[in-house]
Amino acid sequence: MTNQIKQSRPKVGFLGLFFDIYLMGGDNLLRSCTDYAVELVQMLEQEAEVVFPGVCVNREEISEAVARFEAEDVDLIVVTHLTYAPSMYAVPALKQTRLPVLLFHTQKMKSVSEKIVAWDLEENHGVHGMQDLASTLRRIGRQYFVAAGEDEKGRKELSEWLQAARLKKMLSRAKIGLIGHPMDSMGDFGVDETAFEAQLGTHVHHLSMKALANRASQAPEQEIKDQMEFDRGQFKTLESVTPARHEAAARLEWALREMMKSEGLSGFASHFFTIVQEEILDTLPFLAASKLLAEGYSFGGEGDVTSAIAVSIMQRMAGEANFTEIFSVDYGGEALFMSHMGEGNWRLARTDTPIQMRSDPFDIGALRVDPVSLVFSLKPGKATLLNITTGPGGKIQWIITEGEVVDSPALPNLSLVHNRFKPGLPVREFLRVYSELGGSHHLALAYGSWKSTLKKLAGLLRVECYDV
Repeated sequence: MTNQIKQSRPKVGFLGLFFDIYLMGGDNLLRSCTDYAVELVQMLEQEAEVVFPGVCVNREEISEAVARFEAEDVDLIVVTHLTYAPSMYAVPALKQTRLPVLLFHTQKMKSVSEKIVAWDLEENHGVHGMQDLASTLRRIGRQYFVAAGEDEKGRKELSEWLQAARLKKMLSRAKIGLIGHPMDSMGDFGVDETAFEAQLGTHVHHLSMKALANRASQAPEQEIKDQMEFDRGQFKTLESVTPARHEAAARLEWALREMMKSEGLSGFASHFFTIVQEEILDTLPFLAASKLLAEGYSFGGEGDVTSAIAVSIMQRMAGEANFTEIFSVDYGGEALFMSHMGEGNWRLARTDTPIQMRSDPFDIGALRVDPVSLVFSLKPGKATLLNITTGPGGKIQWIITEGEVVDSPALPNLSLVHNRFKPGLPVREFLRVYSELGGSHHLALAYGSWKSTLKKLAGLLRVECYDV
């Protein structure tokens, strides 16, 4: 079963500005600036779909361009001053639009040398137009962001803004399914669902256990056989996984996957106690969570929709991600011990040890069928943790931590997904700062360095963001 994430390209509206007063001297400067604008569009097209209405020379053309960007539902407006252009040409349209705005400082001339002539300045004096615009936008309280330069560092920064804008739109359309309710008395991920949607744009969609159970009972026999055959071929199946237990897990997996598709969900959160107490579902979705994570859906344990959203962000940013929590501390090894009950993205497992599929009695309440879960340790590598929680005043906050999944073999006596994670700070300092910021115990993990892009996404969302 393959990863289902489709990494869509960002869609950008390119607003190249020119001052119409310069047309009094002819159109040579406009032609030169238009050629350069086309070069910039071609650069952007390497990573994005670009809507370019042509160089705008007055207030009317800018208004028409921004209206087109809205009609074509772009993710981001990239504004570049090709020459100086007065701020009040662009401010009315930029003030009214709902679209995020990135001011991109650049120019055709990359350095000033003794060979410079007056024409070079004519072609390369947009910087003070950008300062005029930025000053005015800030004065009126209109949010905007800034990037600069076409060198490698500048292009990387621009790319991160494009990806952040794409993710912002994804969040505004995302839905997370919730089975049952968040765990009683576990306050760190409790949310006001209305405030949550208002701040991140993500809707919490409550899933019916009865509907899930009905789907599971009606699952096509051949598809269940195919799922079970896949599992036996992919994982080392222990004797505890009886055919009856495996089939119950496979049916719930199938039902969840079908509900994800039919309801347009990005992921789900579930709480084992509610499933045990309601006695509607036969088993717990441990195997389902692990396999759906590997297919690009997100997951949050104990009914935690905030961590499900964090995983969804990291899935779409990095291509693969995992749900985890800080379970214990390896003080001697200067690392955090990460684990959870029975869920984890098996595509992130070490390749030198077989992934076990096992079934253990569930000690917390009675189930009709003991759950099936996967056991493995994560592969080593640089990685980023994202924590989403609610801070003072009900405002969503993010905590980002870059570090490393330590190269350590699976621990033989544990029947859990696990790994050691070494944060950038010494572990005692990390624990102090993380706790002072109110970080919660559930997190998303993805391989790679994603701090810079996450900070940009937080800025677009007006979310408080901390780097630990």
